[in-house]
Amino acid sequence: MRRAATAVAGVLGGLIGVTAHRMNSAEYPWSRPGAPAATILDAPEWPAEFPLSAEHLKRIDESPDSDFYREPRFLHHIDGQAQRRLQQYYRETLPKGGAVLDLMSSWVSHLAEGAGAKREDGHFARLSILGMNEAELKANSGAHDYHVRDLNRQPSLEMFADESFDAVFCSVSVDYLSQPVPVFAEIRRVLKPGGLVVFTWSNRMFPTKAITAWRLASEPERLWICGAYVHFCGGFSAAVGEDISPHPGRSDPVYAVHARKLPAPPPSGTQKSEL
Repeated sequence: MRRAATAVAGVLGGLIGVTAHRMNSAEYPWSRPGAPAATILDAPEWPAEFPLSAEHLKRIDESPDSDFYREPRFLHHIDGQAQRRLQQYYRETLPKGGAVLDLMSSWVSHLAEGAGAKREDGHFARLSILGMNEAELKANSGAHDYHVRDLNRQPSLEMFADESFDAVFCSVSVDYLSQPVPVFAEIRRVLKPGGLVVFTWSNRMFPTKAITAWRLASEPERLWICGAYVHFCGGFSAAVGEDISPHPGRSDPVYAVHARKLPAPPPSGTQKSEL
């Protein structure tokens, strides 16, 4: 029943987003009627300033997230086909042997057997996870270390050193970020130059905890929103959006936005030597 209700909410959200675009595009900056997910970030034409307002970042339920996530949820938030697609995607995308950070994590990190699902498989030098519920994080068999943190209340990763990770990823949770730019700035800080940031999600959500913009946007438009987080944080390559859905119309959809941390510019006044 919850899945059906969420699906209906997603459809209605898309319709609301399209209608709003026709009425007042300034209030709905993400609105791109008819743009497919696979190409919506190809030529985004970003505005001069971060386009989401405080109203866009509000949630229906603004009570502490720690209350909402107090009880552990040992369940999967996407169907089996979408889970397998994420496992395949992460096997292909995340750096084998690297240090990786799973943000807004849970009792699983959607990693495949032999590719990070268990610490013992040795696929990563380090898998750090950060999430809301300690019981869930303790149960994650792939994690080398875990940290309990509400990023909406404390958008900081101060427990991690600068340039300590080869990749940072987040699965099926980006819709809940109410302070996305500070969080992405912290992601940039903890990534090594050239390091990968990748966010993936489906169309399921806890609607009362998702930000207003996400609920009102269509599924393709949500890639534009996540791409805006990357762009307006700065210090990343252009965000790339992908529709990696395993069986469109027959399974949960899966979308991804990824980018790489740019190298730091040379110190001011540095001149190139002439050969």
